[in-house]
Amino acid sequence: MTNKEEYAAFCKQHPEMPVMMQPWWLEAVCAGKEWDVILVRRSEISGQQSDDKIVAAMPYLLRKRLWYKFIIMPQMTMYGGIWLSQELQESPKLQEKLAKLIAKQLREMRIAYYYQKFPVGNPMPHWLAKQRMQVEERVTYRIDNLTDTDTPEEGFSKNKKRQIERAEGLSVDYDMTAEEFYRFHTACMDERGKKLSYSREFLLVLERKARRVEQCAFIRVSNGDQPAAGNSQTLAAAFVVWDKQYLYYLIPAYLPSAAKTGASARLADEAIRLAKEKGLQFDFEGGNDDEGIANHYRQFGSKAVNYQSVKKLYLPSFALLLAANDWKAKRNF
Repeated sequence: MTNKEEYAAFCKQHPEMPVMMQPWWLEAVCAGKEWDVILVRRSEISGQQSDDKIVAAMPYLLRKRLWYKFIIMPQMTMYGGIWLSQELQESPKLQEKLAKLIAKQLREMRIAYYYQKFPVGNPMPHWLAKQRMQVEERVTYRIDNLTDTDTPEEGFSKNKKRQIERAEGLSVDYDMTAEEFYRFHTACMDERGKKLSYSREFLLVLERKARRVEQCAFIRVSNGDQPAAGNSQTLAAAFVVWDKQYLYYLIPAYLPSAAKTGASARLADEAIRLAKEKGLQFDFEGGNDDEGIANHYRQFGSKAVNYQSVKKLYLPSFALLLAANDWKAKRNF
């Protein structure tokens, strides 16, 4: 049995595994690419030679370009890194041993570069920093008290409440297809003179796999009652996914020309309501680099929550390729 097969069986026994570390998610976002997983057994860090129980796992995407091999985050994947069993979550001593083991395995892989983002609250970036890896602070915006409120709008700013009131005449449905969403998002980016960062095929594969496990939805806001029949215009839409704890606002899109309709606020409001209905908390999935987006998210009563990314440059010459990729990304956004 390969590590990936063993990991897939392991995750079936641990439904609490974050959605973006689930095998089906990795198969979708890494389609056509090479991904694998490092499995760590209790015997490797406790000295109990006969104990093969998995206590940590690190799924990763391995890319190759020119003569370089490197590990980076898959597209549309906000969280990854190292999953810890409850035993390791409660033991700083074992966490330190695990960090040394992971650092050793990464060196043995002879990669040029390593980069992963870790889930909120994961302690491993602290220990990996002691292994001379670089840790950077990142921010997402979360609403963690949805189950404590009668309606999500209680925590919204006056501005967002006004925008939602303005959008009362708009309709909301969950019948949008992946094809329709891709075309709409393309139109939104065309208005901005930008290009999408993902392909049609990428979205179709991700939506199909997420739909099989019933962990996704498309939300559409339009100015009429029958958008599927072409009797109205889509003004805003979002692709959301969820796991056992959070609903993630993965890909929101709205027409800049529809800004005064309140559609974007109505869209976020509907996504937050969906999370509440499912008994989940809500993650806006980012907002780290754009103050305008961050302010938009804060007005929905969300709080800034820190998480960490970890990286290490093993071959200095690889920095040139990183710089070229950063430049290309900025052109598209």
